[in-house]
Amino acid sequence: MPAGRQANQWAYNYLGARILSFRMIRKRGIGVAAALAILLLAACRKEKLSLPLFREIASPVAGDISAIWMSDSLNGVAVGGVAWKEGFILSTADGGQSWLTDTILQRKMEHVMFDASGQGYACGQDMVLHRPPGSRHWYDFRVNYQWNRACFFPDDRQGVMVGGGSFQGGQLYVFGPDAFWKLDTFLEWPNALESVWCSDALTVHAVGLGWVLRSDDGGQNWQRLPPQGDFFRSVQFPTPLVGYICGSGGTLLKTTDGGRSWQTIRKGGSTGRRNKPFRSLWFVSADKGYVVGDNGLFWRTDNGGADWVQVREAPDGIDFTGVYAKGGRGWAVAKGGRIFYFED
Repeated sequence: MPAGRQANQWAYNYLGARILSFRMIRKRGIGVAAALAILLLAACRKEKLSLPLFREIASPVAGDISAIWMSDSLNGVAVGGVAWKEGFILSTADGGQSWLTDTILQRKMEHVMFDASGQGYACGQDMVLHRPPGSRHWYDFRVNYQWNRACFFPDDRQGVMVGGGSFQGGQLYVFGPDAFWKLDTFLEWPNALESVWCSDALTVHAVGLGWVLRSDDGGQNWQRLPPQGDFFRSVQFPTPLVGYICGSGGTLLKTTDGGRSWQTIRKGGSTGRRNKPFRSLWFVSADKGYVVGDNGLFWRTDNGGADWVQVREAPDGIDFTGVYAKGGRGWAVAKGGRIFYFED
C-alpha cells in the first residue's frame, strides 16, 4: 500500500477507535466533558522507549552517588557520599561493568570530570582533588571549607568551580591560567550555583537558583542572562554552539548561539504536570541526549529536545542524580548507591 494511503488508513482507524470509545462511554452514562477528558488524557499519554540494554550494576556503596564521568571507553569515576559525614570515590577499569571504592573521605563529593589530557578533578564539601593522567591516586588541589558543587577544567592550566549552600551564598572560583595551583578570581553571588561548563577555552557557563551566567573571557567577567524561575541544576554543551540546561522544576532550555541567548523548550512548574524534578542531563550530539531526575525520570531525545520519551527500563522510585554517555554506551547513577549501564 502506498505511504499516503497507509497514513490515511491509520488516521481512519485511529479516529474510528476514538469515536467508538466515545460512544461506549456515552452508553455507560459518562458525561460529555468527562468523556473528552478521558480521551484527551489517552492521547497525551507519553510513550515509552525500550533501549537495547539497560541493567543495574553491583555497587560497593550504599550512600548517594552524585556524579559519574568516563575518561575513556574502559576507565571511569563516580563520586558521592553523605553530607558532612563521609565521601567516596569509585572507579572502574572495565567500562563500568564493575566498580571499586578507591578513596574514602570525610566529606561528600559532588562532582567529577576529566580534561582532554586525562587529568581528573573531583570537588565536594571542603575540598577539590585532582588525579594526574595515568595515576590511580587523588591529591589535594585546594581545601577551602566551602560546599563546592561542580567544576570544569578544559585543560590542566585553567578551570572554573561553582558552589554555595542549599539555596543562598553562591560562589564562583576561577583558576589559572598563570599557574594550575593559583586561585585567580573569587566571586560571590546571592544564590547558590550548581553547575558549570566550558564550551570552549574562553566561554564559560554557570547555572544555579534562578541564575544563568555566561563569561567570554575565561571567567574574569560575567553576564547574567534572562532565564529565571527555576533552580537550574545542570548545564552541558555537546558542541561549542549548542547547549542545554535543566531545572529541578521541569524547565529545559536550549541555545544554538554559544549561550548568548536561551530558548525554553520545556516550561516547568512548581506543581502539576509541568513539574518534573530534573537533576542532570547529558547530550552525545547536538540532537541526541538524556535528562534524568527523581522517581525514575529518565528521558531521551533524538531531535534536539523537541520531543522526549521516557526510557521504559528505568525503575520507578529511583532518584537519578547523574548521567554520562559516549560511543553508544551510557551510565547513570542515583541515590542509595545505585549504578546503571545502558546501550543506545
